[in-house]
Amino acid sequence: MKHPFAILLVLCLATIATSFILNGDLVDERGSYGKRGNHFRSSSSSSSSGSSGSSEEHGHGHRPPHRPPHRPPHRPPNRPPHRPPPPREQCDDGWLEFRRPTGVWCILIGNPGVTNGYFSQQDAQNACTGMGAVLTGFQNENERMAVARKALNITIAMGRTVAGLWVGATNLPGCKATSCGPYNTFQWTDGDTTGLEGFKWGIGEPDNVNWPGSTACIQQFIMAPNFVPGPGDSVNWKPAFVNGDLDKYQCISRVHPWMRLYICGKRGVRR
Repeated sequence: MKHPFAILLVLCLATIATSFILNGDLVDERGSYGKRGNHFRSSSSSSSSGSSGSSEEHGHGHRPPHRPPHRPPHRPPNRPPHRPPPPREQCDDGWLEFRRPTGVWCILIGNPGVTNGYFSQQDAQNACTGMGAVLTGFQNENERMAVARKALNITIAMGRTVAGLWVGATNLPGCKATSCGPYNTFQWTDGDTTGLEGFKWGIGEPDNVNWPGSTACIQQFIMAPNFVPGPGDSVNWKPAFVNGDLDKYQCISRVHPWMRLYICGKRGVRR
């Protein structure tokens, strides 16, 4: 009886030992798979981490690309709508432009090309009328000298050093022969020139000469500084006049100086 029991005990122990062995191998095997799995995951994680690290080393990693902050589209500041400038009075090409109390006044220096003295004040008036203008006067010193300077350039270009320029004026009643003084002998005739600032006479003018014709007129002396009297000129001009001075004179031909000029005036045109 002892023998069979001993045999049974041995078999039980053997069975238990076998079971432990098998369970140990299974654990080892699972542990090995777990380790291999862990090793695989670790490599993958390492790779990811390396890739991430590499990306971060290049600057941004997995962050989205940098974009500037959102700004609304540029709009110009609110401005009133553009309006063209209002029309203003202007002069035609070649005309001098002056501001007067009545508005813009345009003056043209006319050159008929006459160098023999046969060009009366009425001839000058007719030439201005043909251009839609009038024979004009001087509102002030600025106009008088601006005309004198430009007229002198024209005179010199013609090879001359002296000329007479007709202006739009006539004597007041009772003052044709006898002078009524520097400001009471003449009046402007263009209908626009006013006042006395445009009068600046040569020495001894307006004189007391009863010039031929029904009225007396005014000419402006245009004279170069180097003027020397020549044929048809008077030796008395240089002591009495400088460029731009006014002279009481006859209105009819033949007149001196022989070279003749004139000035036309008209209102500026709105453009």
